[in-house]
Amino acid sequence: MAAVGAEARGAWCVPCLVSLDTLQELCRKEKLTCKSIGITKRNLNNYEVEYLCDYKVVKDMEYYLVKWKGWPDSTNTWEPLQNLKCPLLLQQFSNDKHNYLSQVNKGKAITPKDNNKTLKPAIAEYIVKKAKQRIALQRWQDELNRRKNHKGMIFVENTVDLEGPPSDFYYINEYKPAPGISLVNEATFGCSCTDCFFEKCCPAEAGVLLAYNKNQQIKIPPGTPIYECNSRCQCGPDCPNRIVQKGTQYSLCIFRTSNGRGWGVKTLVKIKRMSFVMEYVGECDPNLQVFNVFIDNLDTRLPRIALFSTRTINAGEELTFDYQMKGYGDLSSDSVDHSPAKKRVRTVCKCGAVTCRGYLN
Repeated sequence: MAAVGAEARGAWCVPCLVSLDTLQELCRKEKLTCKSIGITKRNLNNYEVEYLCDYKVVKDMEYYLVKWKGWPDSTNTWEPLQNLKCPLLLQQFSNDKHNYLSQVNKGKAITPKDNNKTLKPAIAEYIVKKAKQRIALQRWQDELNRRKNHKGMIFVENTVDLEGPPSDFYYINEYKPAPGISLVNEATFGCSCTDCFFEKCCPAEAGVLLAYNKNQQIKIPPGTPIYECNSRCQCGPDCPNRIVQKGTQYSLCIFRTSNGRGWGVKTLVKIKRMSFVMEYVGECDPNLQVFNVFIDNLDTRLPRIALFSTRTINAGEELTFDYQMKGYGDLSSDSVDHSPAKKRVRTVCKCGAVTCRGYLN
């Protein structure tokens, strides 16, 4: 958003923390146009239903209170049902009302007295909160997909509560090292193979086996490092030893869990066993196994962490891995907790698996 009064030789910009919708509302309220946020003379006075806020029946005619997209709440209006051409929003309104009543009545049948000609304020408040949440989650989903650099799509879902996008969640495509740690993402050598399956490729140079078979499934045991071809290798992007670096190929869903664990991740498609699923990049009966991966950065102290399926994972199944990373390799001495068990602060695990140890640490 260009600053007012910028000199002719070039505008300067400042980051804006206000949402696009809020900026549009401010422009329309003040009758201002701004091409950069999509408000022009042509659409300055356009009206599009953003969501429905309330409901009433007057003289046997149904009315809905409409929140207009890009307009402040003060411009909300009651509109007859016959004027509304938004079947999806009408269905969402009905579903949200039904869900609220089901929660209040704890699954009991809704009695006729609940079907009044006006909504109770608590119901209307819930419907508005749900609509705002839906918009916020969609905006977050769009942002995640703009930032990603892999094939798979990212979806967001919350059918549990009114929680919006987490404020402490940041999507990153690569590692962000802690202060004082330098990642040298440039390999010093690469292979000159024409077929990395049959020639002495990067894994052989590192003294390990090539990690994948021809079906792109991992074939080495847990604890064995993976050395993929890197930017100095002469093989092309279709090389069978370039798997993790291409990112996840599956569409995944970030969803709100129903048992208090916060946000989880589930797959939307079936995943074959021993397949690469995603990377774990940060600052139970598990279905994912952790492997160290080295591509351009060959510093053995700073591996990339890749998650592979340990079995076939069905569509809709949550993705989980063991925080203690069994099979990950020998733990270094400085990572072992030597403190007495009674003094250790232990984090309770809520995965719900039959074989769960009960704690993450």
